[in-house]
Amino acid sequence: MTEHLNLTSEIDIQTNNTLQNETAQSSSSALTTASDISITASLVVIMLGMGCTIEIKSLVKHIRRPVGICIGMLSQFVVLPAVTFGLAHALQLPPLAAIGMLVVGCCPGGSTTNIFSYWTDGDVSLSISMTAVSTLIAMGMMPLNLLIYSRSWTDKALVIPYINILISFGMTIGPAVVGILVRWKISKLADILVKCGSFAGAISVVLVITLMSLRFPYMYYASWKIYIAAFILPFAGFLFGYVVAVICRQDPVRCRTIALETGIQNFPLCMTLLLLTFSKQIFAQISLFPLLYGVTCIICSLGFLGIYKIVKKVKSTREKNKEFISVSTIGDDKIVFKN
Repeated sequence: MTEHLNLTSEIDIQTNNTLQNETAQSSSSALTTASDISITASLVVIMLGMGCTIEIKSLVKHIRRPVGICIGMLSQFVVLPAVTFGLAHALQLPPLAAIGMLVVGCCPGGSTTNIFSYWTDGDVSLSISMTAVSTLIAMGMMPLNLLIYSRSWTDKALVIPYINILISFGMTIGPAVVGILVRWKISKLADILVKCGSFAGAISVVLVITLMSLRFPYMYYASWKIYIAAFILPFAGFLFGYVVAVICRQDPVRCRTIALETGIQNFPLCMTLLLLTFSKQIFAQISLFPLLYGVTCIICSLGFLGIYKIVKKVKSTREKNKEFISVSTIGDDKIVFKN
């Protein structure tokens, strides 16, 4: 019933040659250096700003009672890989695309989660805690999940980029810790840095989509099935993460945070794994889903943010209308409602 990866028959030679040429051009361009520097710089500013929103007591609370963190890890490393595996089979993706999708689903949460948690009035301290913990746990859970689920498409052992995982951990936690200390010692400066972090987050959203489109234009050659999968996976992560949090009786703030952490994956880590495991000939095809996911994940996260803002606006309007309506009693039995 399962179709294993055939590296020779699976790839269309003409298409693959085109993808290889564009991959080589994008990797040799000065745009790569500019992209890496700008995205890294924006990430540092974002995490510094997000750290400035956190008070030490709230962080200690999550460490002492890591209920939210544990629920997040359940969603991240148990629910999402299984959902990804099921979606890949349901859409009948070709082996190369399915492997790319599976690796994305097995990755830890991405740092973009933190800025979207802030924008949706989530629990930023929980978000950063979950990102840190999931990055460390990924060193064990990524190879385990890939071993369990990848057998449907390939017998090749996937190389886990442990060094890159540690670098990702440092890039996330280092600036956040500095921000927490700034909030503790200089609260006025912390307020300024929070605004800078939020602005950097908005800039990074535009940067990521623009630079990825310029660096990897071949990702838009993907089939319609890969497009559908790339749009479904983030929303599936949001949905199942939220449902798991609701089942575990978390409040709406934590539910939103856990949903975002589950739906937004560290796709650069996925790209590194694929680069280390597969040849350039195979990478051109197998990277299509992760690259598209890097774009669609941001688009879907903006959709999540938009839905939250609309719901929040509707609730706010209803509450204002209720407050605006006053009840006055005239006489003994007559009630008048006035706007």
